[in-house]
Order: sequence, then C-alpha cells, then structure tokens
Amino acid sequence: MGTRVLFLYSGLGVGGAERQLAALVPKLRDRGFEPFVATLRVRGRFYDELAEEVPTSFVDMRSRWDLRGAIRAYRLWRLRPAVVVTHSVDAQVLGQVIADRAGAAHVTVEQGGVGIPRRRHRALLTRLVAPRADAVVAVSPSQLPDLRGLGYRADAVRVIPNTVPSLRPARSRAEVRAELGLEEDDVVAVLVAGLRPEKRPDLFVDGVSRARAKDPRLHGLVVGDGELRDAVELQVEQTRGAVRMLGERADVLDLMGAADAVCLTSDVEGLPLTVLEAMSVGRPVVATDVGGLRDAVLPGRTGWLVPAGDAGGYADALLELAADPGRAREMGEAARRRYDERFAMDAMVESYAQVLAELARGNGPPSTAITR
Repeated sequence: MGTRVLFLYSGLGVGGAERQLAALVPKLRDRGFEPFVATLRVRGRFYDELAEEVPTSFVDMRSRWDLRGAIRAYRLWRLRPAVVVTHSVDAQVLGQVIADRAGAAHVTVEQGGVGIPRRRHRALLTRLVAPRADAVVAVSPSQLPDLRGLGYRADAVRVIPNTVPSLRPARSRAEVRAELGLEEDDVVAVLVAGLRPEKRPDLFVDGVSRARAKDPRLHGLVVGDGELRDAVELQVEQTRGAVRMLGERADVLDLMGAADAVCLTSDVEGLPLTVLEAMSVGRPVVATDVGGLRDAVLPGRTGWLVPAGDAGGYADALLELAADPGRAREMGEAARRRYDERFAMDAMVESYAQVLAELARGNGPPSTAITR
C-alpha cells in the first residue's frame, strides 16, 4: 500500500493551479503514492481528465455556507489519508478539519502572486488556518513575506517552483499563421491569460496598439476567457484590427508556436505556467516585472520585463522585439534551454514527493526548505 494523499480543491477548471495538479497527480501515483482528488464547488475540465486516472469525488457544495455540503466534505476523512493537500481558502479550512479528524498532515499550496488582493473574509479565514498547516508550498521566493503576513510559520514554508510537461505544438507555425490570416513577416504577440482584473488584459491591448502605430507588422492575439471578456472585446474592437480576441482555446501551444513572443501584463503573479509553456516551446516572453517572473525570465536574454502598468514601456519592448527577429529567435532558444535546466517536470514531482513522504512519516515538515 502506498501513501494515501487527499487533494482537495474548490474546483478544477481552467487555471494555472489546476493545470499543475492535473500534471502532478498521475506522476505521484507512478511513484507509489495513492492520490484521491476531490473538488468542492465544481468539477471542471481537469477533474474530468483526472477521473480517468485516479479516484475522484465531487462534493457539490452550493456555497461556503452549505452545511450539508460541508458535512459531505468532512466525511472524506474516512479515506484515512496520511496527507491532505489543499488549494484556495474553502478547501484550506475544510482540509484542516479533515486532516485533524483523520490524524493526517495538512499541506496547502499558495500560487498567488505578491500583493494579490484578498477579500477581508478570505484573508481572515486564511489567517485562521495558516498557523496550523504542517507545510505551505510557495511557487516563488517572492511570496515569502506575504505568506508570513498571513500567519504561516517560517519553518513550514517550502518553495517548489511550478513546472509544465515538455510539450510541442501539434501544428506547424506556417499552418497556424495561415489559418489566422497572418503573413510570415508579421510580428505576433499573444497574451494567454484568464481575463481577470489582476491580469490587466487592457494593458496588453493598449501596448500592442501603441506599438502597431509605429510598426504595422505588429499583431496582438488575446487567448483566454473570464469576467473582463466583454470589456476586453470592446477595447479590441477599437484597435481596428491591431488586436484580435480568440477566447478560450484548446490549441494554446499551437498559438504560442505561431507567435513571435508570449505576453503577460499582470499586476500580480506567482510563477505563471503560461511563461513556462512559452519557454518550453522556445518563445521569448514579454511580461511585467512582478512576483516570480524574474525566477523564469532573464531580461535581455530570454525576454523582456516591463514595469507593471507601463503601457508605453510594453509597447517599446514589442517594438524592440519586432526590430530584430534574429535576436528574438535567439532569445527563444535561450528560453528553451533555461526551461530544460530549471523547470523540468521531474524536479517538481521529486520535491512534492519528498515533502509528502516526510510528512506522512509523521516527522513534521522537512528540516530545510526545498528550493531550486
């Protein structure tokens, strides 16, 4: 019998944390762990994927105050996990209760970037649970002050950088560009992000528009969905073709492969998977200089980092990209090498496996922080 681990998430829809879990769980199973995945509010795309590989359960909580749903979640203690792994505040609170009843260790994963806004009640609930967590996984050292401020113990923090599997686009650059009506010498920047306020898609559209006014070869593509979609679509319409909205797509890697740069314009980030995926397919990154972006992007070597909120600076970076295609290709190649050296999937799996194994043995958190 392997070590049973309960992964409890609010949902497994589209998102970086959810994608990370979907990649991690099967590999932990292959290393002898017995993962069980449960979601509280929604199943989601990655739930369906994982259900084909490991045991799963959908709790179907209607709200945070759904007592019957909370009781259904509490009964997961009967699985007798050795470790409970949680993400997001509702799962953190219920996961701590389940862990206490089962005599299990509790590990929570914090993917949020530095300064990410938290509603007051969410912050209070996190501060209630944080001191009791046996370990908290951060994805970047930049998160450490915020985690301490939330009440996590310094000796409980483990830094395990995000990674993504090494993948390749399914279709050629030429094929995807032809489908989009793009010429070979067009310079294409693609934003791949959830359309939420902290992701600042408006900054991307503004930056591309400014750059396009000086270099008509520049084109912007927005890939993603979210609460700001209507506002972004209206802004895109006003660019007169400089930027196109593609919405949520299943062929994100193909679109990255067809682009000349992959972009992020966030105000806050941890270590976003979009950047790692861009590196894995050999594309330079143009991003705002926030959170853990410097852990991945080497300015001037694998991409550009621009101050948050600086549309003019973002436009300048895009113009620099367009001015020297050869250098942009070299930066993409360097990004791919950096991915191979620092963000290979096996390293992340090994780090998680070590934390879970040591906690399951009842030794408490590992004596030294795991960092790469």
